[in-house]
Amino acid sequence: MTYLDIVATLIKRLREWPGPESLEIPNMEPPPRTPNWMRATILPGSTVPFETGCGPIPRQTGLVMIQVFTELGRGPGPAYDIATRIGEHMAYQTIGNLFTRAYSPQDFGEMQGWYQVNVSIPYVAQ
Repeated sequence: MTYLDIVATLIKRLREWPGPESLEIPNMEPPPRTPNWMRATILPGSTVPFETGCGPIPRQTGLVMIQVFTELGRGPGPAYDIATRIGEHMAYQTIGNLFTRAYSPQDFGEMQGWYQVNVSIPYVAQ
């Protein structure tokens, strides 16, 4: 898969998000913001060669990072609830030659007037 194929595949899956929270995707028209919202970024990683009997097969790795923003004053619960739901939506997917892995939330606390939890989902494509 080319990087363009990887990004297109991941964006397609992100756009299938069924939740009520708005999800901003890079370089696309942002949806109207809801009180709780998210922003996605796709970060390429290293290309790792996988050796077989016929030669190396490159595998591209990377992360889907999703920033979850919730209103202040409600504690971490709503942010972790959204992080869990978007993590479950994106993790353990097999889409063609792209595979996503387990998600991990990271608590960032208050950030510029919002409560923030980031969710990282590693992927591998070949």
